[in-house]
Amino acid sequence: MKAKMKIIIFFMSSFLLPVSFCKASFFVMNLKQDSIYTPGNINLTMKLTEEAKIENNYQFKVSIFLTGTLIREQTIKADREKPVNFELTVPEVFDRTEGRCRCELLIAENFLEAQEVPLLLWPSIGPYKQERIKNTEIWVYDTSGKLLELFGKMDIKVVDATFKTARDFGKPDIVFVGENTDPNNMQILADGITSAKTEPVLIYLRQKQFLKESKIEVPTDNNLSKTIGLIKTNVFMAGLDFRDVTTLANNSHYLKIKKDDADKIIRSYVDEVIKDEKNLYSYLCTIRQKNQVVIYCQLPVTDGNDPRSAVLLKNILNYTESVINEIKAK
Repeated sequence: MKAKMKIIIFFMSSFLLPVSFCKASFFVMNLKQDSIYTPGNINLTMKLTEEAKIENNYQFKVSIFLTGTLIREQTIKADREKPVNFELTVPEVFDRTEGRCRCELLIAENFLEAQEVPLLLWPSIGPYKQERIKNTEIWVYDTSGKLLELFGKMDIKVVDATFKTARDFGKPDIVFVGENTDPNNMQILADGITSAKTEPVLIYLRQKQFLKESKIEVPTDNNLSKTIGLIKTNVFMAGLDFRDVTTLANNSHYLKIKKDDADKIIRSYVDEVIKDEKNLYSYLCTIRQKNQVVIYCQLPVTDGNDPRSAVLLKNILNYTESVINEIKAK
């Protein structure tokens, strides 16, 4: 299991995830999904542990709070043999809404223990601002189809480049390379872009391997992350908070990038903090060489069930559009 992370904000004071130690609990509570689109369902599961040894009537008192206000409270009889489920359908919200789920364990109507978990509600995926990409050609190489599906929900017109060959590769402004693309297919894309004599913004989503000439590695032993660094003005994390970043980075594999190329400007927005003068370790970074900009994002953006992924995808598009406009203005 991945160790808990702490987050460092560069140029700001440190932010550490709290660590608490407590005795064994009398019950366990599990929130199926802590970040959901609305309208949607909140699903909680509670189960007594072996510590609940008194033979008596146990009850779970579930309370749901949104923006600090109690919106639902329900008491459910506990079962020693199996988990107890709680489900609540919530209507659509129109902005990111923070909440929490609280469960109290009662015995003979007397309080015994309480647990809480945070909750995030989001509006459904809305259309991306079309005027920003009106004259922008976006190509997507995505064998899974997940990225194409997300763009469809955002009403963004893209070209499915998955079936394109090098000879009919056009002149896109942006090229998305879907998750876990085979390096051979990366080479086909690279050859196509070179033959077209164009310099689109390239966006590599979570990958396990890159072309050797990129000098970028995905270490296989990097699943013990402890510290994450964030740049203070982080355009990619707009609308997301510390817990969101930690959740996105959880189970993600950072990149190892050499710093020795003077012709390239490398900027990392989400780091793995490792003392190494020769290499940079990053979950999300940009590399710029003259007018060629490449974005490497190892954080998930194609998880259709987690709204945080869609927010990150929109932020990537916002950044990419600003880069394109900057280059065109020269």
